[in-house]
Amino acid sequence: MENKKLGTVEINPHALTVIANIATTEVEGVSKLLGKKIYSKGVDLEFSGEELIIDVYCNLKSGFSVTKVARKIQENVKNSIFNMTEINTKSVNVNILGIDF
Repeated sequence: MENKKLGTVEINPHALTVIANIATTEVEGVSKLLGKKIYSKGVDLEFSGEELIIDVYCNLKSGFSVTKVARKIQENVKNSIFNMTEINTKSVNVNILGIDF
């Protein structure tokens, strides 16, 4: 069989921030993401070689374990990014800025 190259696939960083945003808001206990941008609100990205470093800034709802929710955010963001793009995430840093009552 003949092996043909189909071309390249490029993923805009904005698309990655939207994936991380949605993955964060899916976690039970997250109240809101904080930031100035609309669709990428509360998410910053940095590439470290072929891997991503993601910073998430959010508030949590009162009554939830901060450490459990933060860990779930890390897992959900990392898995969502990989499942949708096959890009490895080096770290997901969760910054809890407040608790909403």
